Amino acid sequence: MFEKNLHDLVRGIRTNKNNEAKFISSCIEEIRNEIKTDNMALKCQGITKLVYLQMLGYDMSWSNFNTIEVMSATKFTFKRVGYLAASQSFHENTDLLMLATNMIRKDLCSVNQYESSLALTGLSCFVSHELARDLSSDLMTLISSSRPFIRKKAILTMYKVLLKFPDALRPAFPRIKEKLDDPDPGVQCAAVNVI
Repeated sequence: MFEKNLHDLVRGIRTNKNNEAKFISSCIEEIRNEIKTDNMALKCQGITKLVYLQMLGYDMSWSNFNTIEVMSATKFTFKRVGYLAASQSFHENTDLLMLATNMIRKDLCSVNQYESSLALTGLSCFVSHELARDLSSDLMTLISSSRPFIRKKAILTMYKVLLKFPDALRPAFPRIKEKLDDPDPGVQCAAVNVI
């Protein structure tokens, strides 16, 4: 069972050009079984294959809950796949985003800059009005981060948040304005772009 990884899926699609729909439907059934397991590595492998299939035009919205499960993994490599799938398949009207608010907040406030970066990148792709309202204060904290990489991403994500939740502009604008004098040129450019 569960013999196909992403490489096998791609190779199988290329070799089954005549029966591509039949091959993909059998793969989707296998993926459905993979993401139902408790094994996070297997679930992550299934989500990875779904991300590829979505790039080919197949719908993966039926796996949104499983995507959130992979996003909440403790292992960074799994979490990265989950955020990739979320940024590709979630949109502002996705109902399950409300379940992910606290998880995204936890990742934003992580001491690991790569987890914070992952959450910032994902949030900019699927931010909704509710997420923007709930996470705008956390983003304002990240704008003052000691790491320029995080400051730059937080400022750019704040732009997307301000589009969805304009009430955050009044408290955020002074912080964004002071980043025009930031010692890092990348942070300065991000602040200019947002203003």
